[in-house]
Amino acid sequence: MAGRHQDKIVIRGAQQNNLKNINIDLPTNELIVVTGVSGSGKSTFAFDTIYAEGQRRYMETFSAYARQFLDRMDKPSVDRIEGIPPAIAIEQSNPVRTSRSTVGTMTELNDYIKLLFARLSDLYCHQCDQAVKSDTTQSIIEMLYQTLSMGQRCMVCLPVQVPENFTDEEVIRMLDQQGYTLIHKQEAHQLEVIQDRLSVNEKNRSRSGGCATPR
Repeated sequence: MAGRHQDKIVIRGAQQNNLKNINIDLPTNELIVVTGVSGSGKSTFAFDTIYAEGQRRYMETFSAYARQFLDRMDKPSVDRIEGIPPAIAIEQSNPVRTSRSTVGTMTELNDYIKLLFARLSDLYCHQCDQAVKSDTTQSIIEMLYQTLSMGQRCMVCLPVQVPENFTDEEVIRMLDQQGYTLIHKQEAHQLEVIQDRLSVNEKNRSRSGGCATPR
């Protein structure tokens, strides 16, 4: 029976407070607004019937030990409700904690939404529209061999930031003592040091995956 109504909430014979035997089907995954004149039963229908039943069934999934610490909600006066998911209610009288408070922060749904974006979404660069992905040493090598021509010369460089308490010349001398004798580029207190130089060919494919000797 529940499978037949998974795309809607089926309410039959709602008689809570001033409701007069309401029968209605509410589609899920849609924004529904309940309107009416004062005293027509809007709050009774939304809070005391739909929310109360959704929250009551959700609490029934907890263990008996956990339920004893929760406020129990009375079963609403209704003949039948089917297809109702767990419910969250935010009343208009709820105090707003900060100017940045939203439905997501007040219900703590933001934490789950962040996890969904982090785990299920695909990240794209906003400048080039290319998918952002994690590279490995092997994937970088394969990309180079696909984009560069055989026999083409290339350099492997590493950036070195010059600390504020050192001059560029002092850092260059220290690098020279460690075997890094070639500087490809030097600008704004950052050095681009040549780690290795090699040609793109099958002989160097396995060599490019290891640690090259400074030259």
